[in-house]
Amino acid sequence: MSATITIKSEPQSRYVTTKNGQKQVHYQNASLETTEMRCNVEVEIDGPQAGYKNGGVYDWHVEKDVIPGRYGPELARRYTLSEQTGKPQQKAA
Repeated sequence: MSATITIKSEPQSRYVTTKNGQKQVHYQNASLETTEMRCNVEVEIDGPQAGYKNGGVYDWHVEKDVIPGRYGPELARRYTLSEQTGKPQQKAA
């Protein structure tokens, strides 16, 4: 399964509280779109300089980010995105 991610903001940051204290998290607002749905998501990034291009369109291959979790399969916090290339390929007739 794959989805299309469109970045909608510049890198932002916020502090979250963990059991070890506060931690700074960097993210960008984005839109996730599949054939069945469209929703807003936050894409975590390593830092403000590691952000994606605002308005950039990327492919997210969801299967690459499924990891074993405590209660079964989960999605990784960081998405594996690849930049979309020109026109989509058409299937041979």
